[in-house]
Amino acid sequence: MDNLMEIIKKRRSVRAYKDKTLPKKVVSAILEAARYAPSARNLMPLEYKVITNKALIKKLSDGISEGLKKTGFSLKAPPNVRLNYFYSAPLLIIITGPKENTFCVSDAAIAVDNVMLYATSIGLGSCFIGMARIIQSSEDLLKELNITEDRNIVAAVVCGYPEGWPEEKEKIQKAEFFE
Repeated sequence: MDNLMEIIKKRRSVRAYKDKTLPKKVVSAILEAARYAPSARNLMPLEYKVITNKALIKKLSDGISEGLKKTGFSLKAPPNVRLNYFYSAPLLIIITGPKENTFCVSDAAIAVDNVMLYATSIGLGSCFIGMARIIQSSEDLLKELNITEDRNIVAAVVCGYPEGWPEEKEKIQKAEFFE
């Protein structure tokens, strides 16, 4: 197993996945990584919608396209072509949190980071999916996912066997030190 810094440096946003189902014990281990993420005041308010059904993942991706059309957001695709916002990954995890909890977004970001680092450590690819929040524009999709009106989608991540590993990109850092 790589050391943690090597895993951090190896992690990439993977946007192409093999059509290969993840074993249930791998999915369980991925969720275990999320479970061990810290949460503000240790409230543990997050709920995970774990989706491996390909048809449902496609339906949710199509829902994002529909939601974006409603808002007038321009899509980078030809007319009547639906983008695949989940990159055909075999696992989609949508994370929800109570609307009144302002720390849920931060809590979810840490949980997703744990998921992505763990996935990298076992040779899987992953990608944070910010567009998943657009699913909230569809009452039907929220109902299908059992997301009640007192909760928001705060984050989403996909995982799977990568088609390839993206090349490393230069990382820049802006830091101001106060000593």
